[in-house]
Amino acid sequence: MEMIPNDKWFGSGALLSESWVLTAAHEHAFDIRNYNHDIALVKLKEKVTMGPYVMPVCLPQSGRELEGPEPNTLGLVAGWGISNPNVTVDEVISSGMRTLSHVLQYVKLPVVLHAECKESYESRSGNYSVTENMFCAGYYEGGKDTCLGDSGGAFVIQDLETQRWVAQGLVSWGGPEECGSKQVYGVYTKVSNYVDWLQEKSGWTFKDAANRDG
Repeated sequence: MEMIPNDKWFGSGALLSESWVLTAAHEHAFDIRNYNHDIALVKLKEKVTMGPYVMPVCLPQSGRELEGPEPNTLGLVAGWGISNPNVTVDEVISSGMRTLSHVLQYVKLPVVLHAECKESYESRSGNYSVTENMFCAGYYEGGKDTCLGDSGGAFVIQDLETQRWVAQGLVSWGGPEECGSKQVYGVYTKVSNYVDWLQEKSGWTFKDAANRDG
């Protein structure tokens, strides 16, 4: 999430509770060289009123979830990012954000084998590093992807036992090609690696909220 001119926010986030928002940003031990640790917590000045259409997402809790999402598992990402992959950041700003979607969009994407994604980026020219704090999602043939303006949005997977939606990832970065290009996977911050940090920084156990509302 980033603040741009005219006091407008550019990016997405997910409610963890009535007071806390999970997003991607240059916080924690963020490494600008490879986008490692692309995660942040935002505390709201005023509490959110929960309802049928406003609910918190759950954090990974079980041992299996803490290992991160399994390859080929379908996840869902929502955001107000651009739908035209040719639009640049400068064009978004100069247009007064009019190039962003005015309707919440969503896409379902499969988790990609870590080694496959890592090899895909290492084979390109440029300094790309898919670390153990990240995972990838998308289709080899392309066609569907997150894009500019979706950063910080949660990659959620539904737990089949509890029916709760769990935030396994955060939209982080991708290759220089157009969004949805062939063999260009989206890269996500692996939330399971940061559960302890999130609870330490907030001073609150989010699983308590998950048990009530997640």
